[in-house]
Amino acid sequence: MEVSKGFEIIRVEEDKVSVVHDQVIVEYELALYLDGKHFVNLLCTPRDLECLIYGHLFAEGVIRRKGDVKELQITKHRADVVLSANTQAGVAPLQENLHLRAQDIFEAVGAFHSQSHLFSDTGGVHNCALHHSNGERIFMEDLGRHNAGDKALGKALLEEWDLTQVYMITSGRVPKYMAQKAINTGISIVISKSPPTDQSVELARAHNLTLCGFVRGRRMNIYSAPQRIG
Repeated sequence: MEVSKGFEIIRVEEDKVSVVHDQVIVEYELALYLDGKHFVNLLCTPRDLECLIYGHLFAEGVIRRKGDVKELQITKHRADVVLSANTQAGVAPLQENLHLRAQDIFEAVGAFHSQSHLFSDTGGVHNCALHHSNGERIFMEDLGRHNAGDKALGKALLEEWDLTQVYMITSGRVPKYMAQKAINTGISIVISKSPPTDQSVELARAHNLTLCGFVRGRRMNIYSAPQRIG
């Protein structure tokens, strides 16, 4: 399925007008049904849709493990999920067993922004990366920052990662719902080159989530739970 589409456009640069070819991100609507009932419509980039669905349900607290999904079928613009009969949701307190050096964060964020080929082509996507303490990484991109996060979380869930050993880097600002996704899935550190909102800071402090913003060059702001950063 195509994730970008080409158009002939008019480009104006100072006093020069020209016709050029431009790539635009594809916007795709997917209706998600749980046990036959409509749950949500997702506007997304049509790639890694299985990861998106698992991750969205995980981040929303509907499921806790991949076995909680008994069946998943994606047809055109509809996804049908059958949940396991013994599915149990719930959020555990965030752990204190992951610690990062400031230098690790500066290097990871510096590398993060050069990874998105789709952004280079279209300028129209957000990115999310998960870094495991064992060196493994997951990188996802989507037109919505929340979808990119869900896709990364879904892939981690399908690969059965221990998310207490994982930190998240996200593009763009960090609103409350992004902080909540981390809390719901056990991720204890969220990092962005952009700022958080007041509600995400308050939520992070209430749940002991380490929230780092304005990570640019060799500087950053730590808004909550600084004990995980050395």
